[in-house]
Amino acid sequence: MNWVSEVLGKYNLEDEYQTQRVLLFWNTAVGHQIAQVSRAERFSQGTLWVAVASPIVSQELSFLKGQYIERLNAAIGKDIIQQIRFFPGRFNKTIPRKEITLPPFESEEAHERFCALPDPKHRSLFEQLYLTVRKREVALLSAGGKSCSHCGVVFVGGGEICPGCRFGRD
Repeated sequence: MNWVSEVLGKYNLEDEYQTQRVLLFWNTAVGHQIAQVSRAERFSQGTLWVAVASPIVSQELSFLKGQYIERLNAAIGKDIIQQIRFFPGRFNKTIPRKEITLPPFESEEAHERFCALPDPKHRSLFEQLYLTVRKREVALLSAGGKSCSHCGVVFVGGGEICPGCRFGRD
């Protein structure tokens, strides 16, 4: 018998420890993708409380509650979970972004476009803004976007004309 089991037994915590292990099995039971938008928070009186990223996730997971209860009970080796309750939680929503690198001529073009501005601070800010817009356009084009045949703006969606130009024609 290891020392953890001894301590748990001495303080009558062995049963509680075994039931709380269900929290550890949540990610395995639901898989990697669902584990990213849900987190088992607590287990009490047969109910597992799970934080979810949104009401939509909650609704989708509620359809699979029965399967998750079966998997978790099997992992624990006892039928201790009768119910799963989902509630809103906080999740890190940062999405790793691919860094867009523009060719050197883009910086030169930005400088040429705004070199007539007399204030160096304003000139620099407009150059930075222009380069940011260019990076956005490159990112949209690489993600399947296209240039509007009417005004040239890069957009994602159906048709050959951007939503702005379509709105102006209605």
